[in-house]
This record gives sequence, C-alpha cells and structure tokens, in this order.
Amino acid sequence: MNKRNSYRRTGRYLAFMCIILSMFGYLAYGLMNLQLTLGADYQQSADSKRQTKITLKGSRGMITDADNVIMASDEKIFNVTFYKDGSQTSAKAYTTYTKSIIDAIEIIERNGGTMTIKPVIERDAETGEWKFNFGSGVSDSVLATREKSWRSNNYLPDTATKYPTAAACVEKLYETYQIPEGTSEELFLKIMAIYSEMQMNLFNSQPIVISKEVNNNTVHEVESKSILLTGMEISVSTKRVYPMGNLAAQVIGYTGAITNNKTYNEVLKPKGYAYNDTIGQDGIESAMEDWLTQNSELRKGYRLVERDRRSTITRELEYVEPKDGNNVKLTIIASYQQQAERSIAKNVDTIRKEQEIEMFSPRWKESRKDAIQARDWVKYPMELAVRGVMMVVDMQGRVLADANAPTFDLNWMIRGGDEAKAILTDDRKLLMNYAIHARGTPGSIFKMVTATAAMVEGELSPFETINDGGYYTAYNNDLNTAPKCWIPLGQISKHQNQTIVKGLINSCNYFFYTLGDRLGAERLYRYSALYGLTSVSGMDLPGEQRSVVGSQMTLYDPNNPVGESTQDTARPIIVFNAIKKHLRKCGASYDIEYDNERLNRCIKRLMDMAVNTDQGSEGVIWLPQIRNILMEELNMTQEMVYLQAIIGDTYNYLNDVKWGGGETIMTAIGQSVTYLTPAAVARYVCAVANGGTVYNLMVVDSITAPDGAILSQRTPTISNVIEGASYYMGYIHEGMKGVVDEDGTAGKYFDKNPYKNEICGKTGTAQVTRMDIENNAWFVSFVPIHAPEIAVITFVPNGWKGALASSSASEFIEWYMKQKTLRTVDPGLPVGNTLAP
Repeated sequence: MNKRNSYRRTGRYLAFMCIILSMFGYLAYGLMNLQLTLGADYQQSADSKRQTKITLKGSRGMITDADNVIMASDEKIFNVTFYKDGSQTSAKAYTTYTKSIIDAIEIIERNGGTMTIKPVIERDAETGEWKFNFGSGVSDSVLATREKSWRSNNYLPDTATKYPTAAACVEKLYETYQIPEGTSEELFLKIMAIYSEMQMNLFNSQPIVISKEVNNNTVHEVESKSILLTGMEISVSTKRVYPMGNLAAQVIGYTGAITNNKTYNEVLKPKGYAYNDTIGQDGIESAMEDWLTQNSELRKGYRLVERDRRSTITRELEYVEPKDGNNVKLTIIASYQQQAERSIAKNVDTIRKEQEIEMFSPRWKESRKDAIQARDWVKYPMELAVRGVMMVVDMQGRVLADANAPTFDLNWMIRGGDEAKAILTDDRKLLMNYAIHARGTPGSIFKMVTATAAMVEGELSPFETINDGGYYTAYNNDLNTAPKCWIPLGQISKHQNQTIVKGLINSCNYFFYTLGDRLGAERLYRYSALYGLTSVSGMDLPGEQRSVVGSQMTLYDPNNPVGESTQDTARPIIVFNAIKKHLRKCGASYDIEYDNERLNRCIKRLMDMAVNTDQGSEGVIWLPQIRNILMEELNMTQEMVYLQAIIGDTYNYLNDVKWGGGETIMTAIGQSVTYLTPAAVARYVCAVANGGTVYNLMVVDSITAPDGAILSQRTPTISNVIEGASYYMGYIHEGMKGVVDEDGTAGKYFDKNPYKNEICGKTGTAQVTRMDIENNAWFVSFVPIHAPEIAVITFVPNGWKGALASSSASEFIEWYMKQKTLRTVDPGLPVGNTLAP
C-alpha cells in the first residue's frame, strides 16, 4: 500500500515538472520570437509614436479707454507651422521633409503668403560671395555667440578643416538637407532658413511658424494635403491690432519680439516666456506687461499629443486650456483724445507757418543780425516747431487725454517693413511721448509757484504793489547783461502799481524777480517740490523723465561724479570740459602736458570747492584755494598760479556752477536750470486749480480678468497738500483769468471763445537761444473758473511764443464745454408708445 502511494506521488511530481518545463519552454520561445522575429516590427511601432507637448497660448488682454472703446486687442489668425522629429536624421528622412517644405512654400507663395523666417546666410551684394548675417546693431561678441549657437545646432563645427566659411557651410547643407538637383538658390535659402530655425528649437519640441497670417486658400490646401506634407500643420494664433490706428499711439505703445538677452534670461524666462514670444515694447503695452500677457507659465496651456514618424499628430493624450491675459482700462477718453490730437496738430502747423514767414521778414533779419552772423548754421540749423503735446487732466489727476503731434499708426509697427522703418527713423522721434519724455524750460507758467510761495510765506500780501523798475540790478550792475522785463523800457509805465493779480496778467518779470529775491533759493525750491515739479508724476508709463527746478544741487551736485547720468543738467559737464581745455592750453604754453587722470581730479576739486565755499569779496576766499589746488594737483609753480591768464578764466568758469542770487531770480520766472515735463506741469496746474492738493497722475483706471472680474481698481492718490495755499488761490485764479481777457497775453486767441469768461490761463515763453522764434511755447489753463473740472496743458518745443500755443487749448476747451452742455441737456425723448413730433 505504501509503495503504491509512493508511485502515485512520484507520478504527480513528474507530471508537475513536465508542465513547469513546458511553460518555461513556451516563454523562452516567445521571448526568442519577440526579439528575433517581431523585434523590428515593435521597434518600428515604438519609433513611429512619440509624445510631444505643444504649448498653447490664449489672447493678450485688451486695452480700452474709460468708456470701454477698444484701443488694442488680439485678432485670430492662421499660421503654417513645421515640426521635425529630432531623431529623424537619415538621408531618407531629410528627403521626405525637404519635399514637404518645398511643396508648402509653393502653396503659401502661390496664395499670396510670404515666409516668416529669414536665412542666416546670404550673398554679399558687392562680392557675390556667401556670408553670414546674424543681425546688425549688436557687438561682435554677440554675433560670435549667435554663429557658435547656429553651428552647434546645425552640426557645423568651426574648424580650420571643416566648414570654416559660409560657402563651406552652404555646400554641406545642400548635402545634409538632400536638396534636389535644379533647386534655385532662392528656394534653397528658404529651405535652409526653415531647417535652421527648427534645429534651434529642437530642445523644446515645439513646431516653428514658417508663415504667419495665411489666407483661407492656404489653410484649406495645407489641411487637405496634410498626408503628403510631412511635418506641416495649420495652427491658430493671434496678432495684435489697434482698431483706433494712431489714436493715443505714444500712450498705448506696441508689441514686438524680445531683443534683449539679459532681460529675457533675468526677467522673462523665469516667468515662463519663450524667447520667440512677443512682449510690450512701449507705453501701456510695456508698463502693464505682467497683467496683459498670455505668455507667462501661469496662463499657458498645452496639448500632450502622440506623433508618428512622419511628425503627424495621431492622437491627443491630454489638453490644458490656456488662459487669456487681463484687460487694462485707461482713464483716457477716446473722444477727448481725438479732439486733443486734432487741436495740437493744427496748432503746431500754424506756428510753423508763422515762424517761416517771420524768419524771412526784413525786420526780423535786421533785429537779429548779430546773432545770425555769429551762429554756426551748419552745426546748429534753425529749430522750428515740429512737435507738440497737449494733456487734459481732471482735478484728481486722471489723465483724460495725452495727445502728441505728429503721431503714427500702431498697426504699422506690428506689420514691420518699410512702414515701421519710416516711423523709427523719423527725425521727429515719433515714438517719444513728449508728455513724459521731453523736458523744457517753462518760462512764465512757473510764476504761480513763485506767487504761491511768496504769499504763503508772508513775503507778499495780495494787495501789495510792485513797480517795474526796468533793469533788475541787485546781482548784476552791467546794463548790457542785467535782467529786465520783456516789455520795452519805454512802456514800463504799463507795469506800475502791480498787485499779484496784475503781476500775473502782465507776466511782469521784474515783479517776480522781486518775489524770488525775497524768497531765496531754498524756499522757492521747496514750494516747487511741494507742487510736484521735482519728481515724476506717477503715470503708469515707462521712461518718465524727472523734472528739475533750479537749485545748487540741480546746477551742480558735488556729491556725485560729473556725468550725464549723475547730474541733473549738462551745465557741470560743460564747465568741466571748459576748465580742462583751458588748463591743457595753459600747460602747453609751458611745454607741460597734463595727464587726463590728474586733470580730472584737479577739476573735480575745484568745482567742489566752488560749491562748498563762499567766494568772499572780490574772490578773496576762492582765489587762494584755487591756487593751492592747482599747485597740489598739477604741480603748477607759484608764478603760474598768480597769472591772470591762468587764474582768471578758471575763476569765471567756476562761477557757472556756483548758485547765487542771480540764478534764484531767474528761477522765479521759470528760467535758469529749470526743466519740466508736460506731465509734471499738468499735475502742478491741477493743484493750482483745485486749491493746493497735488495728486499723482494716473492713466490706468482698472484691470479686469477675461470674465470681467475687477482685479485692480486704481483710485486717485494725493502726493502733497500745500498748507495755507487755498486762501490765496483766488487771487492767482483772478490773475490767470486776466491772461485770456482782451488785454491779456493770450486774449487774441480767446476773443471769439464763447466760454472765455470761465477760463483761467497762463502763457509761458522760455528762451532757448538768441533767436526768439526758437523759444519754447507753453500754455496752461483750467475751466471753469469757479468750479474747475479739467486742466489743459499745451507745450510746443521751439514754438516761439506762449500765446501761440494757446490756440489749441482754446479750441479744445470750447469743444469740451459744448460737449458738456450736450451731455446735460434733456434730449426730450417721447414717452412710451408715442411718436416723436
């Protein structure tokens, strides 16, 4: 029994072992079959299906005016894209891709499209030889870096034996890309450009755009022939459009390609931007980039797709929808902007015509004969009115219009080509927003600062009278150069017994010299700062220049080096160079050559001494110190430093960086080294109108999400409140009211304005050169006088007379007041279910 059971157990073990061995045998056979028989098939299948992640982007946010009129938006377009599998490098693969590229180019161009990508190799126009073209306007090191990157991506090392020249690279690329016999050179360059761009983008596995904004015929043909066009696809994209064309162009700005590698690597790349993305280049487009953009990592979407070996998408594995950028709403009102642009453009043209008539008149030529003969006309041609700017702001600093003349069509900058080139090369610097990028000597529009300071500080009562005494000789006894009022000496009887009201109406320089002298430099500068004239205005626009008002630190700040970026004005640089030239000449007369470093150190010490030391009577304090510095720094002998030829000119030059009473009284009338932007002036005039509250300017009202949710609502912010000013503003307003009356300096341009009794204004004529028609022209105003609503500021560089710049303000104010009436009149619509009469 036991033996029988033992046999049974042994049989079962043998049977089990046979089953196990059979299973192992089957698995071994399967593995052999997989590796030896079906391996090639599975490999081919694996090779033919690769996953790629395609980045998706939404639309850039819109820019609208205060009434939701669209100023900038994105428009849907179709592009032809190309994608090459980086692993497909065989001759057979290149033959297929090249044929696809050639066919796609033929379709695109036959239907009126053009290629987006430009080749980096071209024929030299003069020699006919092949040459590289990696761009222009950049350093040799940048060009070398670009060439190195291109060679690396196209497997063309730069060696003495392999492909050292552009011609050698061309020969190799003909072979690599399997270019068919008989292909034209023009077509080859297009093929090469497409391959080069693709190679540069292999690392991110993204298709490249080879033709933008193609028409429907191209779309249909490419899609219908997709099976034959390996790697070619139609993609949906957007382009930036500006429906209002040139309206507020300098405010809106435009978009363009990323051109600064440092900015990309340090700022944009960490946010998720690709190097071929577009960004805001100027204006609101630039300032609000983070809000508007669809290119940040937070807003991009993607498609995870599977491609076959022909680079064709076979299925979609995952989809994440992209998000649109946010929308920016401005404080600007389109209708105000349109009227302001019309008015300022007309004003500039009118001034220019009057200047041209004046400069050719015998009377003007005779009166300026000496200045005409002394001028280097080749180096300094006549500067006449070619630009102008008008700003309209409300009483809380909202910018309702920022109009530049001339302007340009923003869509031209997007299209590029000759139209964009014409804008970029225009001598009138069309891209500049003169409201924030230009500074000019203000002239008499500054006098409200002086008036405010004098009355608040108790240096002038509203009823005190001051007589025009002709020459103001407190700081200059030489009647050939002493300052005086603009009115001829024979007519100064018209400027007698002037209160602050009459002083403003007459714009009497002698009156304001007196006030400036009483105030002194420190208080005059302090009130300028309180009015916001020494700081930026706060507008959300890039590149705003800071206004400067005359003071010792403005004239020359000894705490900073002498340079354009470290000093507020060019005066210190001019003085520095003049002293250097003088000392070199003095040394040369003794056969001494001073090295540059010693001269620079010596001159800086001289200028610092001048600022930090009183001159003393007839230079009794300055002269010994000047002599000591010259001997210590330049090893001049005692005999040399006592020579008038050396010490005299040095002393006189140093006077030009030393602030004195003469500079203070000139600052009081808006001259000296005072340079203001129209934006700063707008903020200042707004404060004069509203009683002394200085608001920061704002041009952005709000930012909303694509679904309309408000993300950021901007509100007016107060920069300063000038304590005690409101009590005296009525007198200033009355004086400004008189400026536009019949006998005022701008009365001629308001005599037919039906609202002239509600307007306050001030002209400003600031000398630029000895040629009076090159003066800067300003006009500032607000309306209505008793309950101000808007301030209007006009600036025409080289506009001759401030009164001439008032015509555009008069025109705009008349339009505004009529529109205001229309807005408040009941249109008398019929009640429901009735007909209008």
